[in-house]
Amino acid sequence: MIDPVFTDLVAALDLVVLERLPEGVFQLAVGTLPPAWFAHLFREAAQGEPVTVASAFPFLDTFLAEAERFWEMPRGGRLRSDPFVVTDRSGGEMALVASALAVGRRQFLIIELPDDFEGRRRALQSAREHVLAHEQFVRRVSALVEPASDAARLSGELIDSGLTPRQHSLAAAVRDQLSKVSAALQSLARGQISIF
Repeated sequence: MIDPVFTDLVAALDLVVLERLPEGVFQLAVGTLPPAWFAHLFREAAQGEPVTVASAFPFLDTFLAEAERFWEMPRGGRLRSDPFVVTDRSGGEMALVASALAVGRRQFLIIELPDDFEGRRRALQSAREHVLAHEQFVRRVSALVEPASDAARLSGELIDSGLTPRQHSLAAAVRDQLSKVSAALQSLARGQISIF
């Protein structure tokens, strides 16, 4: 007899629990019903043809090879895939995670919607944008290094060109400031000064 608490728990967690049979075929675990999202994706992939889980969800192909090795070596715990994104025919995207685990001699494949995926995806996207912005900043700064160094060098030549004492003093002050700007730009271009 199926424990109704198990059925309710699987439904509440929005999980697909598939049991691997000895022939390598997967079937829904007894007493469970697939969530609507899974039934929708599976129906779209099947299109009325006989279908396997791997053909309906090609992303599982690589993971199932790893899962086979996991199931061959008896141990506790579970093997969990990285999140992957599935696109349905209407262009809608859904992130999924697969897990392989064994309970006694029985082998299970669990497919779930990771609740933290969107937050992690936004954080990764934000990190990528920061890296790109930093790289663009470094390129722009690098483009200024040579002109600033040239300006400092030219001000040095100006100092040696027979200026009046007052002009010499001003040119030396300009050269010193340009040297500081050049050094700061070189440090920024090498990434030695954090912009974040």
